[in-house]
Amino acid sequence: MRVLEQFVNYLPRHIVGSGLISLVIKLLGAVLAYGMVVAFARFLTPDEYGRFAFGLNLAIIAAAIGSVGFSTGIMRYWPQYRVAKDDAGARGVVRLGYQASLIGGIVILCTAIAGSYFSSFFQFKSQVLEFAAIGVLGLLIGVGDYSTNLLRAQGSTVVSMLPRDVLWRIFSVALTGLLIWFGLIISGPIALMICTLVLMVLTVWQVVTVRRNIRIALRENTVRNDWPKLRGSLLPLWASSVIFAMTQQFDVVIVGSLLGNADAGAYFAAQKTAMLLSLVLIAAGLVSAPTMASLFHSGKFVELQRLCRNLSVAIAAVTVVGFAFLILLGHQLLGLFDPHFVTAYPILLIIAFGCMVDAISGPNAYLMQMTSFERPYLKVMAVCYVAVILAQIILIPRYGSLGAAFASAGGVVLWNVWSILILRNRAGLDPSLLSIIRPPKHSVAS
Repeated sequence: MRVLEQFVNYLPRHIVGSGLISLVIKLLGAVLAYGMVVAFARFLTPDEYGRFAFGLNLAIIAAAIGSVGFSTGIMRYWPQYRVAKDDAGARGVVRLGYQASLIGGIVILCTAIAGSYFSSFFQFKSQVLEFAAIGVLGLLIGVGDYSTNLLRAQGSTVVSMLPRDVLWRIFSVALTGLLIWFGLIISGPIALMICTLVLMVLTVWQVVTVRRNIRIALRENTVRNDWPKLRGSLLPLWASSVIFAMTQQFDVVIVGSLLGNADAGAYFAAQKTAMLLSLVLIAAGLVSAPTMASLFHSGKFVELQRLCRNLSVAIAAVTVVGFAFLILLGHQLLGLFDPHFVTAYPILLIIAFGCMVDAISGPNAYLMQMTSFERPYLKVMAVCYVAVILAQIILIPRYGSLGAAFASAGGVVLWNVWSILILRNRAGLDPSLLSIIRPPKHSVAS
């Protein structure tokens, strides 16, 4: 309790309030995500549901590709320009981010439609609709992610998280259910288009809020384009975001390719259940990322280290409790997907162990991207993910889905250990619980 009290007392009031709100929204969003998955499984036939799931996962990866790195970068650039009181640069980077997200999304959409001509899985008309739905949804997810993170950097926590985490899921399910009640037969591509329509409305709401925030925060109306200055850091952030999206979506594809749809479904259920442990880490990292960037670029390293240490304590405490919860009730949670998925309980524990290591290691991914370590972070991500894929290709034929889970968890451990070593040795910072036992050099200097 004393650690938690010190943690709350240290953080600025807007961080404490935003953190609590973010945690509540993330937890509610996780419940609704489960509900959305179950609802669409009930709405669609198994084949159409498979098309829906495939399209949704592909749209998420496409959005990461089309964002050109601005979805992550804006959480760093906005505070950086604001600390420097550079209104022209701040306006310029916001405009540049929207332009890049729109152009990248349009390229993804055109690529998706062109790709429909080379696919022979479905009838031509349905095929074009499916690929168009994936492309449009990918475009909107990309623009929505950028708007969400920009709003987060501006301090608008509710408007940044509520649309995607809560309202999108509720309204998509409600609209689909209403159309079915009126007698419309819903296919996978139509379900994707319904989700796209709802997300479009919510994204417009976020963009309007961004414009209002800018008018309030920035007095100078001039705009300066700093693309030559930004592209050196954007490219590593871009590549890292694409790799991260792949780590969240591609495991199931590999398992399905090597073992079949049944094993892929069970692995998917275990993975999504285990990822619930990452909610606190994600919420804390997203809310504190702009503050990390501000403290780092202001040279306040001791305060930054204190913030990271307190975050790691709070994140680890909640996550360890969550891990114990999964040990006790993991069978029941897997049974919510399908009674046969209970056999994936060992897979759940293995992946959950990786999530717990991730939590104990603190928000090192956010810290590296918000400071000047985006290139080392990309190297860590790329090497570790290639190692995971190779390990899965070797282990899955012999050990099945357990091999995939062991490789995934091992990659998480390697990634976190490597990241912490880089931060300790090069920046004198450590966002993990290790900093309590062995403070890094900036903490020692204080």
